[in-house]
Amino acid sequence: MEFQIGQTYSGYEFLDILKRSRTGIEFRVRNIRAGRVECLRSLSESAKDDQERSERFLREMRVHASLLHPNIVTLFSAIELQDHLIMTTELVDGPTLADRLLLGPLSWTEAVTWIRQVLAALAYAHQEKIVHRDINPENIVMSAGGIVKLANFALAKAETSPKLTQVGFMIGNLKYISPEQIKGNAELDARTDLYAVGMVLYEMLCGRPAFNCPSLFELMAAQVVQTPVPPNQVNAAVPTEIATVVLKAIAKDPSGRYQTAADFDEALVQVCEELQFPQTHALAKAPAANGARPAIAAYPEVLPPVDRPKFQPLPTYAASSTTPVLAREPAIPAVLGVSGSVLPKPIAGLPAPAATEPSVPPRIVPDPAPSMALPAFLAAASGTALSKQQLTVGVAAGTCLGVMLVVLWLFAK
Repeated sequence: MEFQIGQTYSGYEFLDILKRSRTGIEFRVRNIRAGRVECLRSLSESAKDDQERSERFLREMRVHASLLHPNIVTLFSAIELQDHLIMTTELVDGPTLADRLLLGPLSWTEAVTWIRQVLAALAYAHQEKIVHRDINPENIVMSAGGIVKLANFALAKAETSPKLTQVGFMIGNLKYISPEQIKGNAELDARTDLYAVGMVLYEMLCGRPAFNCPSLFELMAAQVVQTPVPPNQVNAAVPTEIATVVLKAIAKDPSGRYQTAADFDEALVQVCEELQFPQTHALAKAPAANGARPAIAAYPEVLPPVDRPKFQPLPTYAASSTTPVLAREPAIPAVLGVSGSVLPKPIAGLPAPAATEPSVPPRIVPDPAPSMALPAFLAAASGTALSKQQLTVGVAAGTCLGVMLVVLWLFAK
């Protein structure tokens, strides 16, 4: 029996249906005990009696439960509810990348921002020996605050997971899967996911998939043997350097691709630095002269292809300094990097920015009073030079005054 909208089952109030697919149904539910709205997914009635689909669902539960990362949709629970296997995850109320692509291509800076967060998720998953095997725009979701999350681990496989796919059997979305997936290779590694990321990035930049074929057979053949048109030839707004990174990611031979998500991410960062600060990058790479690299007097004002804040001078209190210290900003928007933390990548070749000081005027502190007798101090303050005899008389007078004060104090006592 299928769950009914409006009913409550074991603490889950079913609000509406989010999506139906061949393998299951996704519901929006309210977890009454936790007091939050979640996504609940269960096998469809037709799949309940299919042993392979049930085994896949169980494997997905186990794989997904082992992953906890800010760029991966969080799994809350995996239980049996009303004789149904169900799993509940965080509900990401944002558009998928597929929704965004309906509006056309993204700017290259926006595309890089999205894709670096996907790479952060994959770097973590691959470290846990898990291959996603189904990277496509439908499974990339933008949450509130601009955080990108990777979803749907239905085809994901851990190193210790049982083999459920027959040798020679192909899985995944044909527009994005790697040549080795097309060939039905039994052992797929992290480079399969990186190929799919490259194909997704191609579509983000161009507004269309790398291959548009009239039949599935031609699409499969293209994935195996055909090199797509470089992205910068499809969309002139795409820099050649970014296109080069994409083409390497979708090399037919896995050994010709980036070998890890961190390598892919680093290539994107380096290219973005070159595009945002070409003059600085050229100086950093310039050959050494007399054993020293050319000095960088100030950061070059190079306008990037997107709006960004201007450099702001920081207050400086060095009396000898006449050149304002310039703040530095990341080459591309700060995003979750491959370690899962916010990663404003430093710019190679530039000195570290000076520490910011509070914007208050410097306070003048007077020198301590000189240690001398009162007449001499007053004379010094007025600028009058004293003779040796005057100094001697002043010291004697001060001493006598001090003795008299002590005697008067003793007498009064």
